[in-house]
Amino acid sequence: MLQFCPYELVPASFNAWRPVYLDVAKAVITQLADPRFEFIHFGSSSFKVAGKGIIDISILYHTGAREQAVEHLESFGFVAQHSDTPFPDTRPRKDIGVLFKDEKFNIHAHVIELNSAEHQKQLTYKTHMLANPQDRAAYEAQKKAVLAAGKHHQDEYGKAKSPFVKDILSRISPQT
Repeated sequence: MLQFCPYELVPASFNAWRPVYLDVAKAVITQLADPRFEFIHFGSSSFKVAGKGIIDISILYHTGAREQAVEHLESFGFVAQHSDTPFPDTRPRKDIGVLFKDEKFNIHAHVIELNSAEHQKQLTYKTHMLANPQDRAAYEAQKKAVLAAGKHHQDEYGKAKSPFVKDILSRISPQT
């Protein structure tokens, strides 16, 4: 039902959220399952927000096992992030495409340390967005505005919507 295939860099666009995103993420996580790692589906496709339709998954590794997590992804055909400004090697992202029920989806696999601050931020943000439809609607409006401003390259699109995410996180994250 799921077949890995080459990633295809496409311009940012606004696509309605579809339940199939949850099915794709679950199938990818099932295929990648390994007792050394945990996985979470996060990002817009996990909390019912329209957007590019890219499925973001984190592979969560125990301290000291980042390279094993990267090697695990690469064994399935994941490749280096398609970006002019990729994440650093200390926090890589790997990309792949999948065919699921005769439809192609792009997957971004984020290599994150289990229980790290970034892992906790992903969980907090996802939980907040699932519980707050007004913020989901505002995020969709922000994405539409970014595209209306002509930002269709994935890097510039991501950078332009980043302030919205940072604002939400600053309001919901515990202050330390």
